[in-house]
Amino acid sequence: MIMRAGCRCFTAVTTMAFVWLTFGGTPQKGPKVSRQEGEYKIFASGKEIGAEKYAVVASAGAVTSTSTLEFRNPGGGPQKILLETKLEMDGNYVPRSYELKSEVDGQKGSILGQFAPNQVIFEYSGGGRSIRNGLLLGNRFTILDTNVFHHFIFLARLFKYNGGANPQTFEVVIPQEKDTGTLKIRELNKETILIKGKKVNTVHLLVDSGALQIHLWVDSERVPRKIAVPDKGIEVQHSN
Repeated sequence: MIMRAGCRCFTAVTTMAFVWLTFGGTPQKGPKVSRQEGEYKIFASGKEIGAEKYAVVASAGAVTSTSTLEFRNPGGGPQKILLETKLEMDGNYVPRSYELKSEVDGQKGSILGQFAPNQVIFEYSGGGRSIRNGLLLGNRFTILDTNVFHHFIFLARLFKYNGGANPQTFEVVIPQEKDTGTLKIRELNKETILIKGKKVNTVHLLVDSGALQIHLWVDSERVPRKIAVPDKGIEVQHSN
């Protein structure tokens, strides 16, 4: 990620591009109400280029996430990108509504998405214009939007662990790309990694879009502590 962000003809950011996700997993059971906050530091070719702060609130039958992401375009130029998101889902991480606000070098844009059975309608606004775009969907899907790294948490919690080497297939919606996609995800091995000098026990997952491979190192709370896209020189680390 730091892929193609923005709304194409609206607030477009072109740096990289993830293509994304029929679910095989079950959300983790937890307390009736829980709140998790965190921050991802973003690196391109070893240099820090930004960060994403997020919060996830879960209660019986509902999950809400919010995030603020600021980074500079590693592809060159002075672009400064700000993304703010709010995602409302049911207890299985199936979206109910989605909002993204973007600002690229002062130019503002937004996406509003409303979900109904097997479909979603997005309204894209920016530059004094607004358009609507609809997508047909399967029965089970989630959002994995471009450059929004905390969305991988939902994927990590839907994945079935210790299920062998066979890949699991996931359907996702990518609002900024006005598209849907599928991912095949499989478990590679268990690894201990260093995050801010501390050892963290993780499960290493390989996410394959067909065009791009993404590596996730997921901790015991099913939170990706590290995300890497080797072909793009991108690495993201959970800093707390």
